Amino acid sequence: MTPGGMSLVWDERFREYNLGPDHPFTEQSRALAVRLFDQIVPPGTANVRRHAEIEPASRSLLELFHRREYLHFVESASAFDEPTLLDAGDTPGYPGCYPAAARIVAGADRGLSLTLEEGRPAFHPAGGLHHAHPDRASGFCIFNDVAVAIGRAVREGRRVAYLDIDAHHGDGVMYGFYDSGRVLDIDFHQDGRTLFPGTGFPPETGRGDGAGLKVNLPLPPGAGDRALLSLFHRVVPSMLRSFRPDVIILQHGVDGHVGDSLAQLQYTPGAYAAVDRAVVELAREVAHSHLLVTGGGGYRPENVSRVLARTGLILAGEPVPAETTELPAAWREEFTQLVGEPAPARWGYGSAPVPSAWGPDHEDALVEQLEEELGQRFPSTG
Repeated sequence: MTPGGMSLVWDERFREYNLGPDHPFTEQSRALAVRLFDQIVPPGTANVRRHAEIEPASRSLLELFHRREYLHFVESASAFDEPTLLDAGDTPGYPGCYPAAARIVAGADRGLSLTLEEGRPAFHPAGGLHHAHPDRASGFCIFNDVAVAIGRAVREGRRVAYLDIDAHHGDGVMYGFYDSGRVLDIDFHQDGRTLFPGTGFPPETGRGDGAGLKVNLPLPPGAGDRALLSLFHRVVPSMLRSFRPDVIILQHGVDGHVGDSLAQLQYTPGAYAAVDRAVVELAREVAHSHLLVTGGGGYRPENVSRVLARTGLILAGEPVPAETTELPAAWREEFTQLVGEPAPARWGYGSAPVPSAWGPDHEDALVEQLEEELGQRFPSTG
């Protein structure tokens, strides 16, 4: 066991998960996050171990979550010369999509192994593709890397706490383990009545052995830091302490960030950092620092790159630059080349969120509903 620091899983070939030049999802933003992290914590730094050679996941590993027939379908689409839709329209297959997607899965599997072996966090910024189901693609996700990692941990007899702060509900994970008593799933997301995939409501609490272990916290458009952080501190610590997981997996989508192009929540970098620090401390308290953090959604490169780079610094135990600190010139130049837009100048986000109608009464109403659905009490705000 190596205390302190973290393991970073990043293979440049993760960028081959490329759904097309006009598609909103791109691993370029995650690559820029790693580049920015490297500017602050250069390769060779003792408290960060980098893992850069990740081969595509084996068929047997993928089958821990995905059905064999679906794997054959993706493999066939991967061999076509032209893009082929893998779902109703937003997840295209393309030449080489099978190994590209399988490599992302292997990254999550490597991260799981590392945190379990080393007793410190592992970071897989390319992962977090939480919408794919056992038998189909969905929501830009061909294979579900976090679900495969959960499936492996469960098969090995471990208890998994899955936390999801992506603006979109992690439906592939929740329904994939809806009956499992070994998976606690806590998901903060924009209300499914206003955003894809249209799921994730408080009455969805699990079934059978999984009853009471699926916790959905839908937030209205415009909700921001106050909603996320207060609900997080009321719900997450008590659930984790009661469940006592062997490992925590955090899907760290950045599409809840103020100004995202596909969602309407208003989280700021400070809220993400607060969640990161809280999860690190909770993992240390209840799970022997067995923590795997993946990326996820996020459709503004300037947001995704800075937030995930900051997450890496927090996981590594490194100081986080002040929001007024200028970003490295070399990184800004690379950002402009890759994105084709002017790079942000500083670590902070310049625009303030607009006022939100969310208040204490809305929070109390949601918590009371969760208490009724789950049959347990949560701490008050006082």
